Formats: sequence, C-alpha cells, structure tokens
Amino acid sequence: MSHSIGNLDKLLVLTCRKLFSRYKVQLYASHNQGDFYKRLQNLNSHYIDYKTNITDTGSPGVSTGTSTLYEIYVKKIDYSHAELAMNTTAHRS
Repeated sequence: MSHSIGNLDKLLVLTCRKLFSRYKVQLYASHNQGDFYKRLQNLNSHYIDYKTNITDTGSPGVSTGTSTLYEIYVKKIDYSHAELAMNTTAHRS
C-alpha cells in the first residue's frame, strides 16, 4: 500500500510542477544521459534558460540502464531559439 502512495505523491508533485512552472514546453525527452548533458551544454552556451526533470521510470530496485527519463523544458517564447541552439554548438568568447 505504501508503494502506491509514493507513486501518487510523485504524480501529484509532477503535475503541480508542470501546472505552475514558467517552463511549459517540452523541448527534449530521452533515456540517453550522455545526449541529455550534451544538449544542456548547447543550451548553456547559447544562454537559454531551461528547466530539467529527471525521472526514474523503472521498477524499484531494478536498474536497466534505460529506466531514467531525461526531460528539458523551456518557456514558450524561447522554444524556436532553443530548438536551434540545442542542435548546434557555440563558443563563448
């Protein structure tokens, strides 16, 4: 019973976070950790604000390597610029 209550709590927290966050548009979602951090580096190098969410989607105690979901959210107004920046690298001077 306590396991289902924990899942309900997670669902409630994620729902509230998405409803009240300024970062409403999902820009990226993947199970690939390396690619996720590469995309974050690209956004940082272009000075784009973002919010991340990392969720374990697997069963408790079972690690498959692909059970973690990595998500990046941006503001709606920044979406086009972020989409371009996420796929290119920039060099800060």
